[in-house]
Amino acid sequence: MPKKNGFFYFMLEYKNRHEAAGYAVSKLDQITPLAGKIWEKMDAKQREPYIQKAKSAQNEGGLDKLNSLGMAISEVDKKLRSKEDHTQMIKRLVAERVANADSRKELDTEVMYIISMAYFGRTIKGTYIPAELGVVKYSLRCGVMDRMHLYINPGEIPLGAALSTQQHTAETHKLPLPPNAWGSTDMNEVAVKLISFLAADDEIPPLFTDETTLPITESMLQELLSGRIEGKTLYVCPLSELFFYLKQATERHVMETPTFPSARMAQHILMMDCYGFTVGISCDYHDTERNPINCALSQATRWAYTISKHCCLHMGIECVQGKHIPCDRSADDDGVKPATSGSYMLSKLKRLDDSHAGARSAIQKPIANSSNSKGTLSGSLDKPTSTPHIPYVDINLNTYQFPEPDQSQDDAFPSLLQSMGRGHSQRRGGNLSRGGRGARGRAFNLQQRGN
Repeated sequence: MPKKNGFFYFMLEYKNRHEAAGYAVSKLDQITPLAGKIWEKMDAKQREPYIQKAKSAQNEGGLDKLNSLGMAISEVDKKLRSKEDHTQMIKRLVAERVANADSRKELDTEVMYIISMAYFGRTIKGTYIPAELGVVKYSLRCGVMDRMHLYINPGEIPLGAALSTQQHTAETHKLPLPPNAWGSTDMNEVAVKLISFLAADDEIPPLFTDETTLPITESMLQELLSGRIEGKTLYVCPLSELFFYLKQATERHVMETPTFPSARMAQHILMMDCYGFTVGISCDYHDTERNPINCALSQATRWAYTISKHCCLHMGIECVQGKHIPCDRSADDDGVKPATSGSYMLSKLKRLDDSHAGARSAIQKPIANSSNSKGTLSGSLDKPTSTPHIPYVDINLNTYQFPEPDQSQDDAFPSLLQSMGRGHSQRRGGNLSRGGRGARGRAFNLQQRGN
């Protein structure tokens, strides 16, 4: 740990200036040589402010211990405690919101805003570059009431963020990269549209998003809305908490004790994303590219559908297609896209099955017509309707003339026939032409019996 003298405080200031300029400094040792050269050239007047800081710290009993980044450990602990307090406060806020709506008998009409944001990449400062925004206005009674979708063009990619931007974009939403990105480059315009959609004249309603990406979404929203929501508090809340309390509250309408265990279970259900490949609810680009799972608008809508699926039944609310659950868009000749991955695969299999209908008919027809007996083979290859009968079961073996076999069939596998002939001759003293199982063998056996 470096000595807390005037040079130490100069290094801290030097480190802060470098980080503000976009350079990452993980340890003070990295900047000690550069800061030392500057310190040596400074006169007494320039060094005086830093020396006074060191004396003041000594008079106050010294500063707290610092970590490897030069940050006071007490300050870090304070921030962590503050973050934990904030998290608990948000959870209480969600629980109280649901409880109050339920007590007013307005749980089914309570309006909630679900938001999802996609980003291009991460800068060396740790900030995220927004790319796409999707917001859904939702209630249990009405389902998805309204939706808003925006592309965001951040302009040039910040220095040092090109690689992360290319990799993350290629692995997820695949939108055009800046500076050719779609959408508005005016962040004030984006903020105004969002605030207008949220009807946030007096206050901004809580926004619910995935717990795992909440810090990322919150940081991008703070950046977008900074300076435009003065005097208003932005609450970005975990959707899993809302889902959990809604599920428990709706269960109480049909049972005395709710069975839904925890917000952890709610998060697990949301991550399963049962409507992940639903088409028709994405933006035009992601629908065309068959990449709905990475569309921000689709993601927010799918979260709303998931909540409806698990909560509306307890409230006696019928799930309406397109509002509470996806529309049934089974594929047809008009090219209508299916609603879910499951229905899409079933429709693909149906088309594949239909394409082979001619081949199946060609196989089934000779089989069904080849029997001269009272029983016939089933006309379906999928599920026989009766026990198959051997075609020659009613043949009079004393009068029937067996046709000569096709020589080409015997020549098709000469080595196999020869090997089988050798095996039979060694064990039974015969060969295929005399003791085989084919038509020729049966003819020979009949001749021997007649003799």
